[in-house]
Amino acid sequence: MRSIPTRRDVRAAACIGLVVTAAAGCHEQLAAPIPARSDDSAAPRPGGTLHLASLADVRTLDPAGPLDALSGEAIHLIFAGLVDYDQEARVVPDLADHWDVDDDGRTVRFTLRRGVVMHDGTELTADDVKRSVERSLHPSTPNPNTSYFANIDGYEAYASRGADHLRGVAVEGPYVVSFHLAAADATFLPLLAMLTLRPTCRSATDRYADTWLPCGAGPFKLEADGWQRGTSLRLVRHSMYFRSGLPYLDAVEWTYGMQFLAQRFRFEQGELDMTHDLTQSDLARFVADERWRPYGAAEADTSIFGESMNTRLPPFDNVEIRRAVAAAIDRDHYRMIKPANMTPLSQVIPPAVPGYDPTFEGQRYDYAAALEHMRAAGYPFDPATGRGGWPHPVEYLLYDQGVVLYTAQVLQQELAKIGIHIALKVVSWPAFLAMRTDASRAGMSLGSWGMDYPDPSTFFEPLFASAALAGESTYSSAFYSNPRLDDLLNRARREGDPASRARLYGEANAIVCSDAPWAFTFGFHWFDLRQPYVRGFAPHPVWLRDVSRVWLDRASSGAGR
Repeated sequence: MRSIPTRRDVRAAACIGLVVTAAAGCHEQLAAPIPARSDDSAAPRPGGTLHLASLADVRTLDPAGPLDALSGEAIHLIFAGLVDYDQEARVVPDLADHWDVDDDGRTVRFTLRRGVVMHDGTELTADDVKRSVERSLHPSTPNPNTSYFANIDGYEAYASRGADHLRGVAVEGPYVVSFHLAAADATFLPLLAMLTLRPTCRSATDRYADTWLPCGAGPFKLEADGWQRGTSLRLVRHSMYFRSGLPYLDAVEWTYGMQFLAQRFRFEQGELDMTHDLTQSDLARFVADERWRPYGAAEADTSIFGESMNTRLPPFDNVEIRRAVAAAIDRDHYRMIKPANMTPLSQVIPPAVPGYDPTFEGQRYDYAAALEHMRAAGYPFDPATGRGGWPHPVEYLLYDQGVVLYTAQVLQQELAKIGIHIALKVVSWPAFLAMRTDASRAGMSLGSWGMDYPDPSTFFEPLFASAALAGESTYSSAFYSNPRLDDLLNRARREGDPASRARLYGEANAIVCSDAPWAFTFGFHWFDLRQPYVRGFAPHPVWLRDVSRVWLDRASSGAGR
């Protein structure tokens, strides 16, 4: 069952006395919500543009590229998949009318819906599915998710350029495509619900190119000149979308690079219709205001943050140093920075993901143990004199956005107490993404990951499996590899019994927490605020801010107080 804080829990967390400005801010008057035109029984009404904003910028709009959460918000609207997740996180048909499983789970055959029109006016066929899969998994594509699909028959030959086509994806007719697997795989359908293999228009060709403009079969399409990189994005309704009557909105428009305070003022005035980029003090004001309380909702805890340590560079090539870091961090000190959004985390799996075990101890704060790990590493530190420890500053890579600027400063203080001194290197978001995948660069960096699909493998495989190190665009910023862990993860993917899978992932969790390529610190959940006239929105268990069924029912343009 999903674990989502209640509004009462969020209000209490937001107004605790640990954050003085937030507590004081609970009494500041806000603009009144802008009312809806109709009552709650009104039927959805088409039309209007939904206005959103973000402090960050999208990295790509190509499902085959190196994705981040913000990119995924738009990509999910542009591209439909063979399958998708419903509001209960169940895999359901999307572009596929149905599927069948044969050969003891090794063949999954999809029959496509007929008459699905892509954004370019062509009809979706099985050939488009195969072409899109091969494009995404081709070795020339900068796709860090390819290892997820290594179980497709013929993948190794295709990935090594030993074959021109992927043997395990077979077109059996204009509307039938089958996937043949080397072994039964309990994660295959959830993997297909991800964004990575979603069908693209034929303009994408069979090879990835940075210059290609996104074109798929989703409810929205890119408006001509609608993507101003680094500034804004505008998607418009796909009038021939295969789900009759959807979407309701004429357009969705994002403004990027907008500071939190500007977002708050524009949201209050109705220039933004929804927001979740809020300072701790502003969030406290909204959740404490009875007028706004019905229009806020917490997303699930499906992301993890931590301190990623480059296991190929000193001092973090020494496992005892990594263990010292994991034991030196008091996770409650991180939580105090933004308690309404942050949950202390001590393991790989966050609370709202199936497989999370609240009784699993994982990593924990233990100052005496941290000092002992430093001694075992050969770099003892004396807190009384400040002597000893690692003799050189360690560069720590992070980006200039939001809460991570503060968690980095907390980390500096925590590690100084065990004789490790870190030097902060603040870069732009694109530079951060590029630099953290270079094993010769930063010794330490901010680690973060959001759930791609509701299964433990979505965290273990891209971050800690050896297969994730293949190619240049890896997500594995710790460059960690452990054959025993790889074996457990491979067995877990092929295990159909839920209890046995849970045991395997429990063992994997223990290995990663002990080897400490990351010091896990906190989970983060967004708190979404909407104006009352934004109808049809509910936090989705998988997708970030899914607005595919939202409609607007605005009574007036004035905000009022």
